[in-house]
Amino acid sequence: MLAGEPPARRPNGETRTVTTYSFPGGERAFVAANYENSWGDQSALFRLEGNHGAVRGTLGLLYDYPHGRPDTLEVTSDLLPTDGWTPYPVTTRWVPDAFLGTMASVLAAASGRPAPITSARDNVGTLALVEALYESMRTGETQVLSP
Repeated sequence: MLAGEPPARRPNGETRTVTTYSFPGGERAFVAANYENSWGDQSALFRLEGNHGAVRGTLGLLYDYPHGRPDTLEVTSDLLPTDGWTPYPVTTRWVPDAFLGTMASVLAAASGRPAPITSARDNVGTLALVEALYESMRTGETQVLSP
């Protein structure tokens, strides 16, 4: 909540986040979301940087939620013949399609089909990340996750 923000405008949860991730090989990820604010300029941006290029984009659902707009994705790389940032076609929305695909895989496995595309280890890792994000918000300190 912003200082002096009237109670009627208080969000019900975490609606403004800036998260950065650094990986041992030098790769980085950045996510900035501001999808509930008094000024109506919601945003949800991400950027992934690797050793030979980067990807950036937007999570469209968080713009004018729940209606949203299409997700965007751009790529740049020293391994691809591009002149800088090149748009990449996006045919689905990350939210909710990523969740839907994962849950469909779990339900299929429960009905006897092959194992789901994610594992319990993946789920525990996600929970550890979420807990680290909450701890960082609480303390204002960088959190380190073990691999």
